[in-house]
Amino acid sequence: MRRLWSVLASFALASALALACAKDDEEPGAPRGDGGLDAALIGETAPPDLDADVPLGDVCGDPGGLQPNAIWPLKGGCPKRAGYAGRGGPQNATIRWSAPIAAGESSPAITADGTLWVGTAEGDVVAIAATNGSVLSALRAGGGAVRSSPAIDVDGVAVIGGGDGLLYGVVLGAAPPVDAGADADAGEDVDAGVPPGRAVRKVNVDGPIASSPVIAKDGTAIVTTTNGKVVAVTAGGAVKWSVTVGGDGASSPVIGRDGRIYVGGANQLFALEPGGGARDWTYDVGAIAGSPVVGGDDTIYVGASDGKLHAVAPDGKARWTYAAGGPITGAPAVAGGVVYVGAADKKLHAIATPDGKKKWEYATLGDVATPLVTNDGNVYVAASDGYLYALRPTGLLYFAASLKGKAKGAPALGDDGTLYVTTDTGIVAVGP
Repeated sequence: MRRLWSVLASFALASALALACAKDDEEPGAPRGDGGLDAALIGETAPPDLDADVPLGDVCGDPGGLQPNAIWPLKGGCPKRAGYAGRGGPQNATIRWSAPIAAGESSPAITADGTLWVGTAEGDVVAIAATNGSVLSALRAGGGAVRSSPAIDVDGVAVIGGGDGLLYGVVLGAAPPVDAGADADAGEDVDAGVPPGRAVRKVNVDGPIASSPVIAKDGTAIVTTTNGKVVAVTAGGAVKWSVTVGGDGASSPVIGRDGRIYVGGANQLFALEPGGGARDWTYDVGAIAGSPVVGGDDTIYVGASDGKLHAVAPDGKARWTYAAGGPITGAPAVAGGVVYVGAADKKLHAIATPDGKKKWEYATLGDVATPLVTNDGNVYVAASDGYLYALRPTGLLYFAASLKGKAKGAPALGDDGTLYVTTDTGIVAVGP
């Protein structure tokens, strides 16, 4: 928060300039992929049908532990983190607003009332109004940059990890804290004019957190630490169990339809039982750089630093592997018989889920982050080249929006079709 208030002083001007320059976001020099020229695509109003031969399936899992009617409750959309939204996304490159708050690796979550929560590179957990980008509150989380992405629990609390080894539960305002954990208190080091957030929980998980928590149907939050631990924390703020999966870090965990937890650690994908974290099976992947997701048929997809995407059956058996041209550091998205994954080869790859065969690829000018798929089959993905790409189901470019910053995280989709993207320089709302 040391610079946040001074930065916000320029927010109104930045927003006005963004709206005035909306047409410039479809810049003539914007990168083009293998699909063809931009001009031929802007008039394409009827996107092709999704793959009708493969049912969509249950791409969410049990959201019972998440806030009812939350617009985008956690990274990936819901416990399977499939990155699928049952609504449409933005239809043009208009920048609705841009807030100069460097979020870096943290991806936003959106509550039922339209509050957007995200961690910042300055070490804060910030609540933002999704409608206009104004800051509603901020809480200083110790330990440097907040790399974790929040999850919104059933009570509307933003659950997010800090670099100080604490799992925080954060709410707006200055109401008395819930007695649900150690050392609950108001925001620290908040500049005048920015309402302080409040930590209703602080739980020591014995290691810095860079991952996004996932919340089980009983309210248990599952989170991993950078020292290779998987920790389950009850809704009351107590550590339920902790297991070590090894390595210098572990991926964001994901929960399958049966409640089983999947997480990458060291050189393996682990399947853990929800009751106590007992190991069900492991699958050798090589060095895992990204996070797993679970598709509609319960296949687990996870990328590795050698550029391979692995499709693993719920029993731990290999289904197929697909070789991209560079490390996969984000998570895939799955919908309609296709899995989409970005890689450091500067491409987004679309792969058929039944056999792992390439359907198409789209080239950018930067490392490609985690994609999001909407119900019309459009795919939205940001890259380190500073652009958000909107692609048709065929891989043709619909539009590209300039983000004015490098993106690493996953986008979040609002209920009105606005897409929210975090970069190293700010938070950008595109569309609707």
